Amino acid sequence: MAVQAVAVRGPWRRLVPAPLWEQPRRLQHEWRPSPSDQPIQMENPYKEPPKKCVLCGISVDYKNVQLLSQFVSPHTGCIYGRHITGLCNKKQKEITKAIKRAHIFGFMPVMFKDPSFLTDPKICNVKYPE
Repeated sequence: MAVQAVAVRGPWRRLVPAPLWEQPRRLQHEWRPSPSDQPIQMENPYKEPPKKCVLCGISVDYKNVQLLSQFVSPHTGCIYGRHITGLCNKKQKEITKAIKRAHIFGFMPVMFKDPSFLTDPKICNVKYPE
């Protein structure tokens, strides 16, 4: 059935049978993507890494005054909030409870930070003008 006379031009072109390797005209417009054209699944390169809690995995005790003083303002004695400390909700509550307990038992001063801990490296990202 395959005839070599495909190069015929003019109105008789439709009468000449097409070679066997060509698709029928009705199937030529159907686009079938090959597997290499499909998008691949990949990780978002712009996604920020998840924030990690500094104290997860560390036990918080009211007697560890040096650790607790990192979450207290040196000027006012106020406890920093979660947006400043970067702690998870569970550890922020533990820190708050431990600081209040240390205030009550007399391990920490209430209105200011202990001067011996002022030179400690900062855990929280608070910047004071010096």
